[in-house]
Amino acid sequence: MKNLSYIILDGNLTSDPEEKTIAGGKSLAHFTVAVNHSQNNPDSKEKDDVSFFEVEAWEKLGENCVEYLKKGSKVTVMGNLKQNRWKTPDGENKSKVKVTASTVRFDSMRKREEKVA
Repeated sequence: MKNLSYIILDGNLTSDPEEKTIAGGKSLAHFTVAVNHSQNNPDSKEKDDVSFFEVEAWEKLGENCVEYLKKGSKVTVMGNLKQNRWKTPDGENKSKVKVTASTVRFDSMRKREEKVA
């Protein structure tokens, strides 16, 4: 039986998405979504109840994110959790959990201004 690691995030981008091309020519966009938990509970007195999730979006989905999203944009991201593990040069084990987006809903869509060369 296949295990499930699906997540849905509703929040705002903390910075503009960044795009890069990896080996093999595939494009990848990275961005971080801030999710405010106190919004979901009006009785909460916590002001700093925010979680930050790193998101990666591949190919056309990532290209659309780079074109239409910017810092502060409201999004709903659906995707899978992925844990990356590595060793530092001094032998310390490290890991980071990211979200690999399958869908990104642009809840406050505005086309980014064209960059002037």
